[in-house]
Amino acid sequence: MAARKYLIVVSGATASGKTSFAVQLAQHFRTEMLSCDSRQFFREMHIGTAKPTAEEMQDIPHHFIGHRSIFEPYNVADFEQEALELLADLYQRYDTVVAAGGSGLYLKALCEGLDEFPEIPESIRQSVRQLYENEGLIALQRALAAADPVYYASVDRHNPHRLIRALEVCWATERPFSAFRKNHTPPRPFTPIYIQLDWPRTELYERINQRVEAMLAQGLLDEAQMLYPHRNLIPLQTVGYQELFDYFDGQLTLEEAVLKIKQHSRNYAKRQLTWWRRDGYWQLFHPSQLAEAIEYIEQRIARENSND
Repeated sequence: MAARKYLIVVSGATASGKTSFAVQLAQHFRTEMLSCDSRQFFREMHIGTAKPTAEEMQDIPHHFIGHRSIFEPYNVADFEQEALELLADLYQRYDTVVAAGGSGLYLKALCEGLDEFPEIPESIRQSVRQLYENEGLIALQRALAAADPVYYASVDRHNPHRLIRALEVCWATERPFSAFRKNHTPPRPFTPIYIQLDWPRTELYERINQRVEAMLAQGLLDEAQMLYPHRNLIPLQTVGYQELFDYFDGQLTLEEAVLKIKQHSRNYAKRQLTWWRRDGYWQLFHPSQLAEAIEYIEQRIARENSND
């Protein structure tokens, strides 16, 4: 009988230390890592997405970091297909692989599969995009809050791609986007083991504030200035860039933009925690509890193997 395969899924709020923790797990299990962070996929977005450095990766092979351009269409369905193909290859060499990231939708797509939605008429697509182009992100937020308050409560409200997709489904079907969510999981060739990094809220928020300051010291302002001509591209509609684009437009002072980056990052962290809390299967560890996490994972693997 072939050995059972495992995917150690490491998640946590932004700035919680996922990469470092996941690297240490990959070192222990002598395996490779794939990123499930939807912003780190793009090679042009480096500082603002907190991509891991060569030192942080510590010679552990990483996949799905900077492998796409912001000028290439790429969505969660593309990621799901590519990630499953990669895992099929990695599982030829390893029984265990580590996945890390803070994008709940991408993690869920990888481990549970995507929801199935109806085809959207082109007229609806154009109407939603026209709303966004003419009235901006706030108009999308208001429209989705009215059409599907359940999904609106958990979605990343600063991600226009997700707002647009949900609103298209609502308008095309006259039903809430959340009504189409799956209640079953398609078979996967691996068993997920879910690890979430847990911080006291005040400490997490302080880490977020410190990371924003570190990004600015590393040159985030220059990176945003370079990307500013392409500000309307979907990947750039994200925290850390939008606020600086508003500064370049004269809508904010630099000090106001920095304060908003910190505030919006904290808001995003809160939504991430809300998303995962509803799942009920994440095992919580403080980043200092690496040994305890390894013990938990090894016990889970031993128990699963003994049931075969």
